[in-house]
Amino acid sequence: MMFYRILIVLIFENLGLLYAGMAELVDARDSKSRDVRIMSVRVRLPAPSFDLKNKEILVAAECIFCKIIARELPANVIAENSAVIVIKDINPKAAIHFLIIPKKHLVDLRDVQAIDVAILANILFMAQELSKKIEAPGAFKLLFNNGPEVGQKVFHMHAHFLAGNQMSDF
Repeated sequence: MMFYRILIVLIFENLGLLYAGMAELVDARDSKSRDVRIMSVRVRLPAPSFDLKNKEILVAAECIFCKIIARELPANVIAENSAVIVIKDINPKAAIHFLIIPKKHLVDLRDVQAIDVAILANILFMAQELSKKIEAPGAFKLLFNNGPEVGQKVFHMHAHFLAGNQMSDF
């Protein structure tokens, strides 16, 4: 087999991300038809990085939530639709503590643009759906942390769905 390296640019519209990376083109012959060449492409994306100061997301492949969404890491999935996934928080702060995570990578609410309004609606409707399944229907808190100064530890926007016990006012 002959290997060729070329620079490619992939645009993932549903993630809103632009990837530039190297792809391998594999030149292989189909065993049944001797003169027909079949080309397959294997894509190797660059190591992800994002600059939190400038809020520029180059790629999000190292994000733990992106890996959970891609099923590269295990998680206790509670619910899912085309726009969001809900998982149990591994460090719960309430009897019921879920994370509602959009599938599109956004650092926090400050990165949301007008085009992302459907994502926010999906988060709210998912919270509404979850509230119908808990012991005291309708009684819950929805919390967004925006920035490390207020406790954001994973820089992929998500909402904390908290319920199941008496919580202090704030």
